[in-house]
Amino acid sequence: MFAAPKPPNLSSLTKPKMPKSKNTQAPESHSSSAPQGSGSESVSHKSHQGLDTEPTAAVGSARWLNILGIGLIIFAITVVITQQFGYGLKPSSLGIVERSAGFGVAFGLILNLLKGMRPNHYAVTLLAAVVGLLASGKNIFEHTNGGLKRDPNEIVFGYAEFEWAFLFFAAVIVACALMLLWTRSWLSLDRGLVRHAGAARVFAFSFTTWLLAYVVLSSIQVLVSCGLTVCPSDPASTGTQSFMFTFSISGSGGVDASISIPGFVTVMAGIGVASFILGSFLNHRMKKLSNS
Repeated sequence: MFAAPKPPNLSSLTKPKMPKSKNTQAPESHSSSAPQGSGSESVSHKSHQGLDTEPTAAVGSARWLNILGIGLIIFAITVVITQQFGYGLKPSSLGIVERSAGFGVAFGLILNLLKGMRPNHYAVTLLAAVVGLLASGKNIFEHTNGGLKRDPNEIVFGYAEFEWAFLFFAAVIVACALMLLWTRSWLSLDRGLVRHAGAARVFAFSFTTWLLAYVVLSSIQVLVSCGLTVCPSDPASTGTQSFMFTFSISGSGGVDASISIPGFVTVMAGIGVASFILGSFLNHRMKKLSNS
């Protein structure tokens, strides 16, 4: 009367069905590795070409501040050389120390631009500024006590050149301290402007060339004025120099126009123009080589 129950299918109990696996590992690894590889390759390629962007905005701003500082040094040395050549004023012993300290200040800033923002580069600038501050301070002390006489031809805007130098070196020390406190401007990886084409590199190359020309010109000036001996501590000016460059222009109506410029001013302007031409050429040349 009753039918016997069917035995259970043991094969279905012992062999559970495995869920279907989606083969997504290969595509995922392929898709994830391809963009990362291509991205890293492109970044590496750009780094080798020197076209990578600024490490940070702070580093880019710090570079322009360093460029501004070098520009101020060039302006100050230009005024000093112009005064000395224009009025026949020989360099003094303390003045040579002050000018050398100015070159040292600029050297530390140039290292920041070409090699990258580093605290040890600011240390070079600080040490040079301290030397310049001591030299200019001694110059002020000697003139105040009557040990040295103030020449009227070394007065610029109401103050002597060594007084301006004292204020300048004091400002450099304060500025370097502030830049060192601004840690974002030098903590980032920065390999310098040698790897970065652009306007900042043009200024860096141009100002470096300009300062090198001034170093050569100052060395010649010291050798001609003082020879191999120590320069006098209190030189006196010999008067306005008559060395002039005269440029004439002939008009179509037979009228001639001429302009006379002091020779030392022409030389200073020529050095600046030649430096920017050379800086632009070097920037373009290095950019072309990095893209090849």
